[in-house]
Amino acid sequence: MAMVSSALGPDASKSRKRSSSRSYKESKSSRYERKLKKIKLKVRSEIDLFDWQKWRFHERDYWISPFVDVVPRIDYRKMSKSEFIDKYEAKNVPVVITHATDHWKAANWSEEYLLEQYGSHLFKVGEDDDENNVYMKMKHFLHYCKHEGKRDDSPLYIFDSGFYKDRRKRAQTSSSNDEDDDNLARKKQKADSNTKSTSGGNGLMNEYQVPSYFADDLFRWTGERRRPPYRWLVMGGARSGTGIHTDPLGTSAWNALLKGHKRWCLFPPGTPKHIIDPPMKPYDHEGVSWFTKVFPKFQVRDDLTDNRTLGEKLGMVEVLQRPGETIFVPGGWAHVVINLDMTIAVTQNFCSLTNAEYVYLCTRHSRPKLGAKLFNKIQKLGELYPKEFGDTAAKLRTLICVPQIPPSSSGSSSSSSSSSSFTSSSDMDLSLAVPARPKKLVVSSTESETDLSDGTCMCHKCKRRRKKQERKRMLKNGLV
Repeated sequence: MAMVSSALGPDASKSRKRSSSRSYKESKSSRYERKLKKIKLKVRSEIDLFDWQKWRFHERDYWISPFVDVVPRIDYRKMSKSEFIDKYEAKNVPVVITHATDHWKAANWSEEYLLEQYGSHLFKVGEDDDENNVYMKMKHFLHYCKHEGKRDDSPLYIFDSGFYKDRRKRAQTSSSNDEDDDNLARKKQKADSNTKSTSGGNGLMNEYQVPSYFADDLFRWTGERRRPPYRWLVMGGARSGTGIHTDPLGTSAWNALLKGHKRWCLFPPGTPKHIIDPPMKPYDHEGVSWFTKVFPKFQVRDDLTDNRTLGEKLGMVEVLQRPGETIFVPGGWAHVVINLDMTIAVTQNFCSLTNAEYVYLCTRHSRPKLGAKLFNKIQKLGELYPKEFGDTAAKLRTLICVPQIPPSSSGSSSSSSSSSSFTSSSDMDLSLAVPARPKKLVVSSTESETDLSDGTCMCHKCKRRRKKQERKRMLKNGLV
């Protein structure tokens, strides 16, 4: 046998290696396909795996003419923060900001960079039916975007509030059955050498800075554990995006686009929800469905006496966001977004001194304990730093007896009436309207932070407790 083997020479050895390499690639491909199917079933269990390309939306053109976009654009380098507040934030008007990301390291983010630096990290691409996060490795997501994602009607989309966390250990543990230990060790060594770690994170958050216009985020005083998610990495290919919604708790938002193009439609506060957010098919609450099924009706001129379209009557605003542009979305504005090509962006929600009153009223309704903490923190800041926080603290005290505002996520809440009350309260002699020293706002311990109409508390702590209780019940009954 040794003589036969030696007689075959090096060609036989090369053939075996090629065969082994080919079989490894095939097994690797099949593992990826199994993972992708599992992820798709978790994220959208209502859709059959064969229906992801059923409507052939990839054959449609969702681009818009730049002439449709009439939103003003301002130069970040030339407009001061006070000017921005006076002209746009205080008036609750959307605006596009240019050159705010020029100095960011993140301005150079690309698919190649993210693959090299964070390919083994897990990023959130959705939630399953039990509200558990569904993750995908960056390298697998990028492969998906270049292949299946190009044809899927509504592709998977990274929308991750924990994007700055280092999730490599979890990824390596989950893949230990798929790859040998030596291979994992080599990959870990390479990842460790390429990735800059910051406080246990992956370094992405160090590569951008919050624009000075939005630096005053009052929710940070309530603590990271208490406050809801507020910053996200958003990334995806053409036709991915978010359905029509208003940002939670009345907060405003900024979205900085680093790569690609986004198409936006925004509606002023008070726009009836049944008009802008009707039930839609084939994918409810998806941006591509909205632009396919709902948007056309806003282009119709429905009577002879008024030559305006329905969108013009409602005050609809369209934006074609380009690389390097940052859009400001005021609180209460419903908006829907679709990616026109491969996009990478960073976005954050915030509560500033300018919108604090509206945010407080919305938060007090949806998250009573969080609203109380925000109120008390601002009162304390008003005492310590009266020049900076005194006016805002006084205005919040005048709102204690104002009726609660429904959650902004309903899409039908109006901030127009609230804005008028804010203006009148700011014109009042606050020294006569409020006591010299504010009383601490107290919320009963039995009053939960309800996000659902049936009174179910939806804070992270209570959700975890309910899951543990359900798990114990199932174990006790032998269901698992």
